[in-house]
Amino acid sequence: MGYETKCRARVDDRAGHVREAESATVLLETDELVIRGEARVRIPRTSIERVTTRAGVLTVTASSAVVSLTLGPEAAAKWRAKIEEPPKRLIDKLDVKPGAKVWLFSVDDETLSAQVRERTENVSSGKAARACDVVFVGVERERELDRIARAIDATTPRGAVWVIHPKGANGMADTTIFAKAKALGLVYTKVARVSETHTAEKLVRPRDKR
Repeated sequence: MGYETKCRARVDDRAGHVREAESATVLLETDELVIRGEARVRIPRTSIERVTTRAGVLTVTASSAVVSLTLGPEAAAKWRAKIEEPPKRLIDKLDVKPGAKVWLFSVDDETLSAQVRERTENVSSGKAARACDVVFVGVERERELDRIARAIDATTPRGAVWVIHPKGANGMADTTIFAKAKALGLVYTKVARVSETHTAEKLVRPRDKR
């Protein structure tokens, strides 16, 4: 999950154009800092050159813009520390332990597949698997929701299923995933951003069913 707040924001695009918003939504994602609202901008974290704080204002200087966020002294310090720390790699957010047995079921994301194979050699990408610690299952549309049942059946009692699906206005709502999970007797425990276009929901069996 990203870091999120609402605050006064000022964005200078470094070309003489300044936009301000009294209550902008600010999100720190794995790969970018996002300002929504009248001062809308997206700044890749790799482009950030400097982060400073003064009198409760956090200033982020990047190649494309300078962003000033009025957060207050304590929050500004926390956001500065969060921005300056190296972002987690995708695999480190997905609870895959070294040596875990993993099934990549209808998963096309090359970054995810590569990082899973770096973490463990026990990886299957075929049409079926069994006794897996983790299953990643791709669900692009509602008619593919039945894949979740196949995925959980392929796990050990303590195993987990990550449902990877499109996000955004044209994607699949997480509530649709949750409804299917509930029908299967599963519980939701975590969400992770997979890419610009896809997110993943972690589903497991309830504790008393493991």
